[in-house]
Amino acid sequence: MHILKLSLLVLLLMPIKTYALTKINYMVIQDQAQPFQNHQNKKHHNGIITDIVKEIFPASDYDLTIHTLPFNRMIKTLEQGKLENWITFGSPNWPGVQSLNLSQLPVFNVQHSLLTAKQHEFDIKSAQDLFGKTVILLHGFDYPGLEEHISNKDINAIKVKSYSSAFKVVNRLKDKAGFVEMTVRINYNLKEQKLAPDDYNLLNFSSVIADYNLHLAMAPDMDAKIENHINEQLKKMQSSGKLKEIIDAY
Repeated sequence: MHILKLSLLVLLLMPIKTYALTKINYMVIQDQAQPFQNHQNKKHHNGIITDIVKEIFPASDYDLTIHTLPFNRMIKTLEQGKLENWITFGSPNWPGVQSLNLSQLPVFNVQHSLLTAKQHEFDIKSAQDLFGKTVILLHGFDYPGLEEHISNKDINAIKVKSYSSAFKVVNRLKDKAGFVEMTVRINYNLKEQKLAPDDYNLLNFSSVIADYNLHLAMAPDMDAKIENHINEQLKKMQSSGKLKEIIDAY
């Protein structure tokens, strides 16, 4: 009996081996990336990219730390290189840190549209068709195919900080301006703000900004095991239909 008690005491005193969860820093753009990254006051995160990231890094195995920052501050934080094992989304078509280290598989194909007031429709076959007109753009983002003409003042630009502001400017300026944005973002935010799509024209803008793929973007020095895990999980999600299921939910 004494031997049994002694054995139990030894077991209780033995150090318990614990395993720290691998920390992943997930970077979210504040208020401008719906439906890819949605949140309510920096809480209750979901969205296409967020749901994909959560699927790849379950809470049982990873410490997924979410950082919600304004776009420019997020980019500055990533460029400083002090944050380890970060992940967000990006594209080979984008400049800077969001294009340096991308997932092998794309997660979304992006098309752009020009949103105009219903009673006025632009005929857009090239950027030249916008000369002398005004485009509404989200502050802080790059627009390949437009930037050069805006710099040359061939096209006027109004920068806004939110989708609600963009829709208000479209309604106010009528035939004088159109809102350029990813088609999926326009449709999502019209629905979120309970605006009727039939009140607007949604014109294909691929002749100015070519379609391109979005990928998961990772730290240039991402841990190799984590990077391999990301790529393997994306392959599984694509083959199982989970990737399409997440996209279709938005």
